[in-house]
Amino acid sequence: MSHVDEAARRLSKTGTSLYAVLELKKGASPEDVKKAYRKLALRYHPDKNRGNPQAAEIFKEINEAHSVLSDPTKKRIYDQHGSLGIYLYDHFGEEGVRYYFMMHSCWFKTLVILCTLLTCCCCCCCCCFCCGALKPPPEEMNKKCQTNVHTKPPHSGED
Repeated sequence: MSHVDEAARRLSKTGTSLYAVLELKKGASPEDVKKAYRKLALRYHPDKNRGNPQAAEIFKEINEAHSVLSDPTKKRIYDQHGSLGIYLYDHFGEEGVRYYFMMHSCWFKTLVILCTLLTCCCCCCCCCFCCGALKPPPEEMNKKCQTNVHTKPPHSGED
């Protein structure tokens, strides 16, 4: 199992939406996110809930949700791809997210399979080896091209 798949499973097991953590509906405006964050941060702040480890955990979740939903790029990625998109964004950037989901789309996989079947070849390198473009030259050609490294080059006569 790949590292990305493992992370996706771990993120999907939590089962809580970032909007649900902030008690908002999906697609909430930035002002609504800010208001909900302030209200919940005051309620669950560790200084106000001394000795309550559950309040500290909730406060951490609230901060994580706010950090994603207050950033327009992260919010767009989260709305499109969920927690896996955010994980990929943190590790590979916005381009990495786009390429990951493009390569895992049905259309891309179909295109790769179709090209493989139409060309009767797995990849370009295999094709070049099959047709001979990358085959090593025959032995007699190698012997003609080799120079004798044990002899000195001809002396020019100028000293």
